[in-house]
Amino acid sequence: MDTRAHSLSNLTDHASQATGVRRGDLNPGDVLMLYTLNSVYSARFLGDGTFAVTGGWFSQNHSDEVNTRIAGCTWGGKCIQQDLVASPGMRVEFGNRVLTSVVQRVVRIPGALLN
Repeated sequence: MDTRAHSLSNLTDHASQATGVRRGDLNPGDVLMLYTLNSVYSARFLGDGTFAVTGGWFSQNHSDEVNTRIAGCTWGGKCIQQDLVASPGMRVEFGNRVLTSVVQRVVRIPGALLN
């Protein structure tokens, strides 16, 4: 068995090369559509580090959109890539500790297109 795939060093190297949407890529009003294995989420960036989120767990547990942070992306364990907001192959962890299933696709819709 190849144990290198599970080392912290290997995860760190992989995280720096991960594709997806990084915090610095976002402008206020941008919407991320997160297509996970089990759900679809919409996350509108509010510009203060928070997102207005609907879909998935949030739609099942709240009647309206929820303002929360996105802590980052993870492979499902304790290591989190805080710079990444969403990345295919990883899970998104929200500020309320909700963890999505594996992200299949991310679509960024610039806020300027929505106005």
